[in-house]
Amino acid sequence: MIQRKQTLFLLQCIICGIVMMYIPCQQITLADKTLGLCLVPSDVAEIASTLGHFGAIALNLGAVLLSFLIIFLFKKREMQIKLSYALMAFWMIIIAMVYLCPFVIKTDKIQAVAINHFVVLIGIIAIAAAWFAIKFIKKDIDLLKSADRIR
Repeated sequence: MIQRKQTLFLLQCIICGIVMMYIPCQQITLADKTLGLCLVPSDVAEIASTLGHFGAIALNLGAVLLSFLIIFLFKKREMQIKLSYALMAFWMIIIAMVYLCPFVIKTDKIQAVAINHFVVLIGIIAIAAAWFAIKFIKKDIDLLKSADRIR
């Protein structure tokens, strides 16, 4: 299981999801301080999270769990490919939500909200890792089909 290249790429997707939980997606400037908003529920009193923030948290958690599930479906390669495409879609939606959805409710205390573009880079790396996992799963399928033809 671990010796397969696609497993390493799926582990990279898991790592990207965990890293996205703890790197601030948005910088929120208040009158007296600057706060970073991560993809974990916020407990700061000055900030009220929106439904988009909770949706991004749920999608990120779903992407991590889906990556973990795909690793253990190594005997069902066709299912792995389908779920890997779904994983890519999860990551694309997460990136779109970081760019388009406001994660906090605007109040008079909040002066500015800035997007952290490094988080988007992490999402793009996860999409590339999922794509490479699909590529290597397809190579495994082709290898097994050619071995079956030889028998």
